[in-house]
Parts: sequence; structure tokens; C-alpha cells
Amino acid sequence: MLLSAASAARKDEAACPSSRRRLALLISSALAVSLLFLAQAPDAGRIGRALVSTTSLAQQQQLPRGGAAKMCSSTPSLRGQRHTGLFSPHPLQQRQQQQVLLGDNARSMAVFSSTDDVTSKSILLRAEELTKDLELEQTESNKRRCLSGMGEADLSGRVVLVRADLNVPLAPMHDEVLLDQRLKDAIPTIRYLTQRGAKVLVIGHIERLREDGPQPVSLAPVASAMSELMNEVVTFVAESTGPKVEKVVETMGMGTVVLLENVRLNDPELDEKNDEEFARKLASVADIFVMDDFADAHLNLASTVGVTKYCEINVAGLLVESEHKHLEEAVNKPERPFAAVVGGAKLSEKFEMINRLLDKVDGIFIGGGIANTFLKARGMQIADSLAEDEYLNHARRLELKARNKGIKLIFPDDFLFADTYSVKALTSILPYSELGEKGRVPAGWMVLDHGDLSVLNIVTQFKSARTFFWNGPIGAEELDNFAYGSHAVAALASAIGAMNRTSIVGGRDTVAALDRANMRKDTTHVSTGGASFYDMMEGKILPGISSLDPPDEVKVDIPQLTGDAPLFDVDAMD
Repeated sequence: MLLSAASAARKDEAACPSSRRRLALLISSALAVSLLFLAQAPDAGRIGRALVSTTSLAQQQQLPRGGAAKMCSSTPSLRGQRHTGLFSPHPLQQRQQQQVLLGDNARSMAVFSSTDDVTSKSILLRAEELTKDLELEQTESNKRRCLSGMGEADLSGRVVLVRADLNVPLAPMHDEVLLDQRLKDAIPTIRYLTQRGAKVLVIGHIERLREDGPQPVSLAPVASAMSELMNEVVTFVAESTGPKVEKVVETMGMGTVVLLENVRLNDPELDEKNDEEFARKLASVADIFVMDDFADAHLNLASTVGVTKYCEINVAGLLVESEHKHLEEAVNKPERPFAAVVGGAKLSEKFEMINRLLDKVDGIFIGGGIANTFLKARGMQIADSLAEDEYLNHARRLELKARNKGIKLIFPDDFLFADTYSVKALTSILPYSELGEKGRVPAGWMVLDHGDLSVLNIVTQFKSARTFFWNGPIGAEELDNFAYGSHAVAALASAIGAMNRTSIVGGRDTVAALDRANMRKDTTHVSTGGASFYDMMEGKILPGISSLDPPDEVKVDIPQLTGDAPLFDVDAMD
């Protein structure tokens, strides 16, 4: 059946819209549906224009007039229904007694027993107590003095050492920056300082990926790129400490910028050690330290933590302040409804984050390879699809927690199957209801993306969200033929941001998907962190932030955690 469907799809390609046009039609339609919900708003016209402006894919394909409305009207399940609760109910989320219904034909499998329910109450109480204790310490430890609270009187004439994220990709000859987004993210803090008369020293690192591991290279090309972006001279010094640096600092004028050489060309920093002597040398020429490298805030290094011991003032830069605001404050005190989409390959990498989100959100869509693990834990036979057998019990525990807390845990309605992981793969999309009584994926095929039903479900379920969080592609997005679902979620994140609501996107692969879909512009916050993003979302304390000066109103020292304690003690539940 899959092979015949795939062949038919190949034959229809000439007559039917391309996958990119199909995505444009679907997202245009889905966002039109969300306008029905917003029609009574006083600024509905402005919101409509904002939504249209974010649907760049639809604009590029020159959709026919009335196409979106026509598609909308042909979807009766989205019209004329009375819905209760924060999000529209869906057959996949309806439960009868202690059974989970899978698919429209109400096939059911017993997942939870009464013994599980009794045990879960004590588990949840214990986990929630631990969560509250850790979050209190995390909130206080990550609440630090910020650069935005300093003015010209504080900065004029002062030498300010700025740790920035400069790890951008270079051309093969290492003489040209290929992608400059991280540099653009670093510039607002540098400009804030120069406009107030500070003498700015920028430090950071850059590495080339090799088979034997990352290799640090010179930051000289970065200095040229920064000069071009800032439209002013950025002087490069081929050392990070020593007499040459001291001499340059002595001659610096107010409002000037100097970029020092890659700190990882020094052995202590390369070994990721907080070397006290190297930290002292870095800080010896500076009055103020600004930590603006959120991507490395999880590391305890001389250039991220050690320097704070020797600088008079240590503050968070504008980028780190923005990350804290959106990843900690917006998540801990969200404007509701709060919805999340979590994808990616491995549940083992997202378990702690999903567990913490279940204490915060009103609904979560689980996609990607992570969804395979959940569905296999329910009894679905997924053939060659990616799943983690050792995390099946973890998936069941998360479902149990979601049910006991009344949180909607939403799974895909349909799947895109492929015979190989390749741009030339045979593919077919089938709804869950057509996979047979046991939800069997045919042998030799794998799930690599989701289809129209899943995307429309995400949009209609979450269109009313006031806070929206996305981490993890929901398909093998790095290949164009499996990017459909992820790019649709990217469009939703952009549309929600365009409506002056809060949309947060984080994780390196997720941000790459957002950029490939060209949906960054209206997204409220795009996190620059990798490991630091996950650590903050999991409730851990980041050394690069907790080591900064506390705000003026904090009068006591806050104990610093190691960041290794889990929020959810899995071993204790076995």
C-alpha cells in the first residue's frame, strides 16, 4: 500500500503543487483559521496583516486569491464546533476511564493501572517539592546585575571586558565569516558600551570542526566582519593577554573597540579549566566585566567565571539579560495559555526539560523521534523508525504525570513514511487510523516527518496560546523532503510573535530549522544557547551567570548549585 501510494505521489507531482507550495497553502489556511478566533479583536485587521506578512512561503508562491479560504471551508472539523478548555479537544487526547484512545476509530490500549495512579501521587508530590526548591535557588542565582542598568556615568572612560559568542562558521581557508548571526547578536551590547564612552575589549573563541575534534583558529576574520557590521574600526590584537594587550589598552580612546585573540589558543581555556592565573591576566586590564556569551554560560572557565574574581564590576550583557527574561521569567511566569512543541531525536536528551515543562504548560505536542518512543511505549510497532527502548518507561512516566496534572499531551495524527533516509526516498503519508489494529508501521519503512493532519492539529490546538515554546525539529528537517512539519511549526512561532504574543524558539537544530524556513523575523525570542539553553530549561544554574554581581536589592549570598541534581528522580521511582 505504501509503495503504491508513493508511486502515485510521484506521478501527481507534475500536476500538484510542490512540497514548498503545499506548505504555503497549508500554513496560509491554518493561519486563516486562527483569524476566525481573533475576528472580534479590535485590532483584528492589524493582526491579519501581521499574519500575512509572516507567511513568506505563501507570498513567494503567489497563492491564488481565495485559496486559503477555500481550503479552510473544506475542513468541516474546524468549523461550527463548540470547544471547552484552553485548547480544542481532539480524539487522540480523549480518554475513557483509564484507557488512551489512539486514532479516530477509538482503538484503545490500557496504559495505566490503578496501582500506577496511587504510586504517582507520592511521586508527583516528591518531584514538585524538589522542583520548587531548585527553582527558587535557580531564580535567585540567575538573577544578576545587568548592563542595562548602567549609564554613561558608570561606563564613560572605563575599560570593559566583554565575553561574546564569536564561534561563527568560517570559509575553508579560515579567512571569511560565512554566517554572521552570532556577531549580529553580540553587537547591541558592544554599541551600548561605546555609545556611553566605554573602551571595549571583546574576548571569545572560534573553532573549526575536524574529525579528531574542534580546533581553535584565529579570530582575525571576525574582527573584519564586526568592522563591516558595525561600520566602524574594530582593532584586532593577536594575543589575549600580555604586553601587547596592555599597550593597546593604554592608547584606546573612549568609544573604541578592540578584539583580542581566541582565548582557546591558550592551554587552560582549551582544556576548559577555570585557571586562576589566566583569569587574573585577562582581567588585569579591565575595570568591568560583561558576560554576554549565553552559549557558553554553562561552562566554568577563566573567561566566563574566573575573571569575575578580579574585576570591580561584573554584569550580564543585553543578550544574556534577554535570554534570562524569556527562558526563565517567561517560562516560570507565562502569560496563559502556555503551549509547547517538543521534538528532536532522543527522549534521553529531552526528558528533564519535558518533565519541567509539564509543571508549567497547558499543553504539549510531542513530535519527531521522541514521539516514536512515546508511541512505542503505548504498543505501536514502528519498524525501522528511531526510538529509544531504554526510555520507554520514562515516556510512560511523563504521560502519567501529564494525565494526573490535567496537561494535554498531544501526539501526531499522521506520519510521513520513507524507505530510506535520503532526498531520493520513496515517501507516503498515512493517518494513524490507517495503520491497522496495532498501529503497525510496515517493515522496512521509517517515520521521518508528519503530515497535514498533524500540522493542522498543532495550529488549531495552539492558535490561542499567549506563550508558545518550541524546541526540537519534528522531522528529519535537515533534508528538504522531511522538513514540512518543522517549517510549519516555525511559521506558527512567527505568526504568534507577530500578534504581539510571546514565542520562544531554542536549540541549535531548532533555530537552524527556523532560519531555513525564513521565519526568524517575527519570532519573539530566538535563543543563542545550545547546552546552556537546555540547562536553563531543565532548571539548572549556569556558572557564567550565577558568578556575576547580584542586583542591588539582593542582600545575601546565594548558594551556588553544581547543576547536576535532576528535577525528576527517575531511579527513586523504580
